[in-house]
Amino acid sequence: MKILLIHSENVEVIKNKEATSKPQEFVEDIINMKGLILVAFVTVEDQDTYDVDIIAKQAAATIEEAIIQITTFPEKIRQKNEEIREHNNKIEKGTLKGKKRKLIELIEDKNKYKVDKVLVYPWAHLSKFLSSDDNAMDVCPKIAEILNEKGIESKFSPFGWYKSFKINCLGHEIAEMHRDIKLYIQPEEHVTNAIFKVILPNDKEIDLKIDDKKEFKAIPELKKFKNFNIFLKSELGSRRVDLDEEPAHIKYMKEQEIADFDENSDKGNLRWYTKGVIMKNLIKRYIEDVIIDFGAILVDTPIMYTVKSKKLTAQTARFPARTYWVESGNDRFLLRFAGDFLQFDMLSGMNLKPHYFPFRLYEWEQYDFRREQEGELTGLRRLRGFVMPDFHTLCKDLESSIEEFKKQYDLDVRIAKDLGVKDHIIFRTTREFYEQNQSWIKELVRKEKKPALLELWEDRYYYFVLKFERGVLSNQDKSGTLATIQVDVESTLEYLEDKDGKKREKYNIAFKDSDDKIKHPIILHNSPSGGLERILWGLIETAYRESEEVVPGFKTWLSPIQVRIVTVSKQQGQMAEELLKKINDAGYRADYDDRDEKIGKKIRQAEIDWIPYTIVLGRDEQEKGFISIRKRLIGQEIKRNEKNYKITSEQVNDVKLDYLLDLLHSETKGFPTHKLPIPFRRFSTKVSFRK
Repeated sequence: MKILLIHSENVEVIKNKEATSKPQEFVEDIINMKGLILVAFVTVEDQDTYDVDIIAKQAAATIEEAIIQITTFPEKIRQKNEEIREHNNKIEKGTLKGKKRKLIELIEDKNKYKVDKVLVYPWAHLSKFLSSDDNAMDVCPKIAEILNEKGIESKFSPFGWYKSFKINCLGHEIAEMHRDIKLYIQPEEHVTNAIFKVILPNDKEIDLKIDDKKEFKAIPELKKFKNFNIFLKSELGSRRVDLDEEPAHIKYMKEQEIADFDENSDKGNLRWYTKGVIMKNLIKRYIEDVIIDFGAILVDTPIMYTVKSKKLTAQTARFPARTYWVESGNDRFLLRFAGDFLQFDMLSGMNLKPHYFPFRLYEWEQYDFRREQEGELTGLRRLRGFVMPDFHTLCKDLESSIEEFKKQYDLDVRIAKDLGVKDHIIFRTTREFYEQNQSWIKELVRKEKKPALLELWEDRYYYFVLKFERGVLSNQDKSGTLATIQVDVESTLEYLEDKDGKKREKYNIAFKDSDDKIKHPIILHNSPSGGLERILWGLIETAYRESEEVVPGFKTWLSPIQVRIVTVSKQQGQMAEELLKKINDAGYRADYDDRDEKIGKKIRQAEIDWIPYTIVLGRDEQEKGFISIRKRLIGQEIKRNEKNYKITSEQVNDVKLDYLLDLLHSETKGFPTHKLPIPFRRFSTKVSFRK
């Protein structure tokens, strides 16, 4: 909905003739309103008429806010002038340097900054994406009705007539305003009644007492679980990152040329360099292989969809501030917030059969878009354009969905381990569901041997009855969610009826069971690893967080460079070139530091780059035909030598290349491979994207 607000002295609307076949009743020949009138020219757009009551309520609230803005404007100017006088007094006294400021004068007499009445006027000219629904004409009368109920005298100009009108815009500072309102469906019974507990691996539950400042006392029993008290503090308090302190991963991703910001794009959309693309491709192939082996089929849906479908609007209208709009001719589309919308629409058109279940559907969403607030954008942690591995499963009923949930829980644990993610666990559910299912939930916690945060609601306030999350703690003590599984009991229904008896259209995903009855399955939403960018965020942030205790680095299969060859002198160059070819031909990513630098500097660079294996070639290796290998002890506890230097690598001398290839095979077996582009195989030819 678009609204143009004009503050006018008196308004006159004259009825001319009918403009449509079914105009609204126009009792008066002339609408004559005396006084200070706020005229709201309203354009009802395509998505608005999904629920005219909601959009009318939002519009009335917006108009009321505009009235408050007008009526409080003189007082704000008065306060601003007080600040100016104080500033000027300090300059006169010599306690402050600078120039005096001029006082602000109102354009109109302060008594003109008020609103006596409101006229709501249908005006189709603020948008080309108009609603074609018959109930669009109901919006303006409903807005006027709501305003009258609030004690704001209001009228509406009837829809479907040619009219002439006279307004006299007052022309003051805020006499003309524009508002863009996005339909927003928010469940009224939100999480205000939630309570929090911690489930220990021994099944014990601990109540968390949180004060008004969202603070809670650290629990002594949790001290033995590394960082869990800090994780709770982030989850239950503010998760906003301190923008004055740059997150650790941003420096690393820039210096290592994994990814970077792009000033030519919207904030929160990144450019990716070669090493970052390699890591993205490896993660994509790995997750896809794992999910296929788990029994999923593959789909790929468009990144944009219409707002005219009521099925899709029911979902997207819950996130209006986060949506991106795309225009195509006389239509407009939303860039997808997630893959659910078009996947579920596709499922609703299928002839589902009982033997399909559990029906597992996987999509590698190359791009999802969420217009996050600018202050929330933090490198790889929170973006506006991101990649999401999205896994949905249709289950015949709630009982079978719980059994599938347990299997997928184990799957997500495995994926986190393979990626090298260190995380904490959260369950969010209703009290009733938890009371009926706590035995198997506690069994999952017991199996992981670490505590879980439990959030309990009095009633379900969204589509899921249970939500599981795996969260990672950053170097700044801020948490971010990676993997998640949700048990959706709502989306497959034909419609959902609210407490007022209003039916909201859902996806109507149904099947005929063996008893010939039409049934609606349960959906498991599973992002088995979390967003791709956030995986890298979690890995890098954890590495920095633990850098004094644990050797940082990526798993060998995921490292963009798996082997680096360094030489003492140019005399070992030919041997290095031969090894470089053999290793890359064997399917591993190796590069050669062929700079004319001292060996110590080359080895230090390999340490900075977190290279899993470094081949050191000197005169002895050249003469004997053997190699020496420095293996980076990635993920292992850091030890120190007698001089208190960190020991981050161990060296193996005088071995054949096959020894290294066997090590690489053992650490990458079962994982995808990726070639290293030829220019990146030597420092002398390596491309640098940053000046």
